[in-house]
Formats: sequence, C-alpha cells, structure tokens
Amino acid sequence: MPGLASSSRQELFTLINTVVEGGYCIGCGVCAALPHSPLTMQLDDYGRYQATLPPQGTLSPQEEYQSEQTVPYLSTCPFAEGSANEDELARDAFGDRCTYHDQIGYYLETYAGYVAEGDFRGQGSSGGMGTWILAELFRQNQIDYVVHVQQQSEPGDPLFKFQVSSNLDEIRHGAKSRYYPVELSEVLQQIREQPGRYAIVGVPCFIKAIRLLAKVDPVICDRITFCIGLVCGHLKSTRFADMFAWQCGIPPGQLQSINFRKKLPGRNANRYGVEVVGMSNGQQVTVTKPNNEFFGFLWGHGFFKYQACDFCDDVLAETADMTVGDAWLPQYVEDSQGTNVLVVRHPLLHQLLQKGQETGRLQLDLITAQQVAQSQDAGLRHRREGLAYRLHLKDQAREWRPQKRLQPSKMRLRPKFRKVHQVRMALAKASHRAFALAIKNRDFNLFKQAMEPKIKEYNSARKPYLWQRLWKKSTIITSK
Repeated sequence: MPGLASSSRQELFTLINTVVEGGYCIGCGVCAALPHSPLTMQLDDYGRYQATLPPQGTLSPQEEYQSEQTVPYLSTCPFAEGSANEDELARDAFGDRCTYHDQIGYYLETYAGYVAEGDFRGQGSSGGMGTWILAELFRQNQIDYVVHVQQQSEPGDPLFKFQVSSNLDEIRHGAKSRYYPVELSEVLQQIREQPGRYAIVGVPCFIKAIRLLAKVDPVICDRITFCIGLVCGHLKSTRFADMFAWQCGIPPGQLQSINFRKKLPGRNANRYGVEVVGMSNGQQVTVTKPNNEFFGFLWGHGFFKYQACDFCDDVLAETADMTVGDAWLPQYVEDSQGTNVLVVRHPLLHQLLQKGQETGRLQLDLITAQQVAQSQDAGLRHRREGLAYRLHLKDQAREWRPQKRLQPSKMRLRPKFRKVHQVRMALAKASHRAFALAIKNRDFNLFKQAMEPKIKEYNSARKPYLWQRLWKKSTIITSK
C-alpha cells in the first residue's frame, strides 16, 4: 500500500503474512473497522470471513492520504503476536473484585438456571438468560442499544449479520444460537457514528477483539458498556448451514432461513432439532429434523471449523462481563426446555440476576466454578491438552502460530489421543474441500463419500483400549 505510514505498512503486512496467510484469521472484522484501514471482510470460497486487501492500485488519493495515520493492526487482532492475552485483559477488567479459576477465568458468581417469566426460555436456545439480561439492562436504562446477530431476509445476503437493536422487540428477536460466520466491521462503524450506550454479544474471540479495540479507540471504549459472551465450541463456515439444508432437499444457494436450535419436547436438551426453510424444486419448503438424524451434526468431528478455533484457549469468553452457555450437566440435560450456565463478572449484572431470582422471574441454582468447567469438559480438554499438542506440532514444523497462554507440549496427551487430535484436524480441513467439490458437482453424496472414511478413522482412534473396556465392564458388574 503506497500511502501507508511505514510503521502501519509493516504492521499490516505482518498481519497478512502471519495471521491471514497462516490460516488464523477468525473473520471478526476489527482490523477492517480500524480508521484508515484498507482491509475489508470477504467470504472466501469455503464460506469463511477473511480479512482481504483491495486489488493493488484501487485506493483513491484521499484514502492513501488518510492511511498515513498509524493503524494498530497487531495490537487489536485476537490472534496476532503482540496483542494482550485473555488473562491480561480480564485481570484489568475484573481482577480487583473477582476470583480466578484456571479453566473459566475470573468470576464473581456462577449459576445454572433459566428464565421463569414470559417466553424467554421458550424462544431461546437454552434457558433464555442471555436475552433476558439484555432486555433487563434496556428496561433499567443501563443501555440504549444491543449489538447482536440477527437473521437476514434480503435475498443474496448472508443469512446472519450483526445488527443494532433499539427496542425490546428487536432485542428479543435476536434470541437463539447462530452457528454461522459474521463480522463486526460494519456495526462498529455504526457505533462510532451513533452515540449511546451499547451492550454487545459475541463468541470469546470476538469479545476479546472488542476489548483490544477499546484499549486504542476511546469512542468504542466509551460506548460499549457491557460485553456478553457466549460459550463457544468453534466457529462454523456458511457450509454448516448448507449441509443441513441440502440433506432436506434445499441445495446451496436456496436456503432462506435456519433455526439451529429448535427445541423438541420430550427429548434431552442436547437432542434439539434443526429447522430449515428454502426452495426445493421451485417450491418453498420447511423441514425440521432431530440433529442426530443429519450427517455431520457431531461437533467433535469439527466439520467446517476455522483453523483459528484450534488455536484458541478461551471456551468461556473470559473477557466478557457475563458468559452464557448450556448447562451440559447430568442434573439439567434431561430438561428439553434447556438450562443455562452463567459466569458473572460484573457487579451490576450480578445485582440484576439476584433481583430476578428474588422476585421469581428467574430460577437460579448456585453452582461451583468447577461445575461450570465440567459442563464444558470436552471443549476445555480440546483447548488445553489438545491445544498444547497442536502448538507443539506447529513448532516442530517451524511454522508461525499465535502465542497462547499454554506452553507447547506433546506430553499432556498419551500417544493414542495425539492420534485423535491429528485426525480431528484432518477432518476439519477435509470438510471444506470436500463440500466445495460436492457443490461444484451438485452432488451431496460426494461430500459424504469423502468424509465417511475419515470419520471411521476418527472413531477408530477414539476407540477405548481393551483394558479400558474390560475395566468399565468389571466396574459395572461390581456395582450391581
């Protein structure tokens, strides 16, 4: 970029050469939202948002003049070397009033529960707590706007995007989990242009990016007053939605809407349905099926995962004022209506929850930080022992990778589980290529045929040793 100040030009190309070219761009859009940044966010051929430079020579003279300003690309990217990590950001925000736990981060209090009033629970993916706290902040005049992901209706647009809600109906319309790529650059510009107090909802790396941006942008720091985090397994490309729709007879490009978390009465909370609406053979159809009837529904397979997600160590949005997730615990999972786990870090949010419980509007159980961690056990193991091994593999290959709070090591995993993580990484990578091939040939079976042998290899790698099966069997017999 001929007009960039030398320091900014160096930072920009360091970002491109490491984070973007290395496959670690999560598509959050903060780099594109920086004043004077030439970057834009574009969906790539695999349906993932990526930071993208414009074609050479397309900047106007005015843009080149403005770009002489210093632009802090590296200090605001959640995966760039040199940006503050989650512990550092959370310590600054919560360290003086919260307790630290090595798996869930800082916390003031931890709960499991659901909204007892109205239809918050019924309309939410789980217990309805995320939407309730946003609505309560708005009712109590603590915020003017909510920034969250909403479903789109314009043909040709991505199915979901960040939007600003300014009333209770709009806030409640943003309920539900969206396993779909989104980016922040457009809505951050709207926040800069429209004064007010905002609450923003996002997955851990997006909340981290907002915290990093707030350190260098006083407008964003002043206007985003609450960050609500979502427990995250990993981010999906657009192809995850297409995969479900195609199995319901709706080919890629014809999907109009999707509900990833439709509650099915009488089934465990983790056995929810997927509902798709789209065009099939010239007719609009609506199809709902239980999630386990779809090929590719298992999160452990990691279909359509961003590589960046395999190099993130934050499951519970440790930099958020409050984190909301699913209570995947034995005492809650059988309730088909859903129950949330909550990690509360901000005193005002804690007060609102306590008041809601006292007045019967909320049903909350105090649980321990360790129980919260237990509810996300699989994700935490993947982001701890598994991440240490993935870091080791990158270092062994002498490839650049993000700096993490964990030290690289292969010794935290037995050889058997090293194989599991190797195959899991291969599954994610292969899913992008295989689905692109299936789209090109208009044949979903090509995707299944490519992935089934890899799933078989993964299942074989995870199969317990003989001694483990015998031990489990003997334990069952002994307990009878």
